[in-house]
Amino acid sequence: MAEPETMRKGFGGLLTKSSKNESEISGTLSQMLRRPVTHLEMVGGGHNSRVYRIICDNGNRYAAKLYFYHSGNDRYRLDTEFSSLHFLWDNGLSCVPKPILADLENGCAIYEYIEGEKISRHDVTGADIDRAAEFLISLKDLSKKNGSFSLPHAKEAYFSADGIINNIRLRLSKLQALGDTGAGYGALGKFLTDDFVSLFQDVARWCRQTLEEAGQSCDLELPRSNWTLSPSDFGFHNALRRDSSEVVFLDFEYFGWDDPAKMISDFLLHPSAGLPEDGKRWFVKTMVDSLDDTHQLADRLKAVYPLFGLKWCLILLNVFIPENLEKREILTGDGFDKMTVQAEQLGKARNMLQNTRQNFKRFPYYD
Repeated sequence: MAEPETMRKGFGGLLTKSSKNESEISGTLSQMLRRPVTHLEMVGGGHNSRVYRIICDNGNRYAAKLYFYHSGNDRYRLDTEFSSLHFLWDNGLSCVPKPILADLENGCAIYEYIEGEKISRHDVTGADIDRAAEFLISLKDLSKKNGSFSLPHAKEAYFSADGIINNIRLRLSKLQALGDTGAGYGALGKFLTDDFVSLFQDVARWCRQTLEEAGQSCDLELPRSNWTLSPSDFGFHNALRRDSSEVVFLDFEYFGWDDPAKMISDFLLHPSAGLPEDGKRWFVKTMVDSLDDTHQLADRLKAVYPLFGLKWCLILLNVFIPENLEKREILTGDGFDKMTVQAEQLGKARNMLQNTRQNFKRFPYYD
């Protein structure tokens, strides 16, 4: 199928430079629902999307999510999220938004509107961490259900340590290739050359040695029977708490098959997590006790966790990459200050690197 003209030009869907006014958005959503949308209010969004609360003329409320399209491949985020939520609902998981309608060409989908409050990192309770662990464990159980094998791999899922290491190399090369192309890029290059590269080499070497001592291979892929389904970008930054205290998990754009060690590591490392240390230990114990069928997950988690710490350093620096920077500028609007954001992200990457340096030889959350 030929792509729409806007897609071939580099941008598609409703979130474009020239097509993001509320009347056009309301019109498209009205067509999808086949009844007038009388209220449109932006209530959230991230680096890839915007979320609106909409009310129709009959009083029905929905959440409308508009996905940013930079290339044709970006459309898979919408398709992945919508189809994955369908799979979860069809298999009895209702702690996620119910999918209603999707329009791939316009880059928008309509979901159940969740009445709830955002969960501050300071408000995360032990019960919340239990709910998160229970949800992820239920995904492992669903991996045996009919239809699960048609689901995609999660975003950047690699099932060997060498795959993770090569992915970090690719991310590093992309940042190094930017050179000193503007204000702030000199500091970026110095950080990568003086700080990141040497630690990356040390961690990769230590990881290989640690896995070999545990009787595991760096280049051999994890058997499929040990894979799990994962939201990929999972945490309380992507969740709402209902008045009933039930937690509803959001954002499944990168959902799919993944290594449980990556799923656990990302939950611990996500910069927005801010989980208490005792909560992290309890989460890891619960996950390992429930998922470690072969008694190898704990050893692999300890070995690859610092690799994911390094990867998160580079993810934090995505704002230096032109296409990511352009996307942030479009979604943020006139209030976007490129130099300030880049400096903040570089500071976060420095902190993440320092934490990785201090802890990489001893996993802090499981004995």
